[in-house]
Amino acid sequence: MQKYLKLVQELAVDFDLFQMTRVSRTLNKKADALNGVSAAVEEEEQSWMTPIVEFLNKGTLPIDSIEARKIKMKAPMYLLDKGILYRKSFLGPHLRCLNPTQIIREVHEGMCALHSGHKTVASKIMRLGYYWPSMYRDAAEVIRKCQSCQLHAPVRKAPRNPMIPVVSPWPFCKWAIDIVGPFPAGPGGVKFLVVAIDYFTKRVEAKPLKTISCKQIRNFV
Repeated sequence: MQKYLKLVQELAVDFDLFQMTRVSRTLNKKADALNGVSAAVEEEEQSWMTPIVEFLNKGTLPIDSIEARKIKMKAPMYLLDKGILYRKSFLGPHLRCLNPTQIIREVHEGMCALHSGHKTVASKIMRLGYYWPSMYRDAAEVIRKCQSCQLHAPVRKAPRNPMIPVVSPWPFCKWAIDIVGPFPAGPGGVKFLVVAIDYFTKRVEAKPLKTISCKQIRNFV
């Protein structure tokens, strides 16, 4: 940076007026992200918000008693202000409720360009000030169809569960037996293969079989 500054100062001599201004890139990025997401917000006439809005505005409840009871329980968590529904937040500003039309795709691969997992995208949307009940499930569904993530996402090679080693104290103490097949029929019509491996010496015993039965496995053992 010192070399760049020295070069700029040398070039500045040729100008009558010269001024350097420092711009906060973080604030500009946040503003671009908010503008991009706001442009993607679209509201429909009928949505999951309609029963809640009608109850808060007019006190109208659905005919179904179960659905009416759910609306009564959910209503205190929401606020209606100038026709816009908000989700109350006790640790921050209220979140504007909307439908997940384009906002997930905009945050995931639009101006924000996160290309992150569904939990990160949903958290980002909440920090931008928006909310809907199934945001985590909807984000996972949209991100699962993202072509860029399918092409460039790292492939996890770690096992899903911790591997538990099988310990054998001495040779031929513990064996693993499995049946492989069916294969294309060979000489004698054999199509299966029964394989036994010793855990200690890794010795392999295999025998081709025409059919699988308890008697043949017992004879093999």
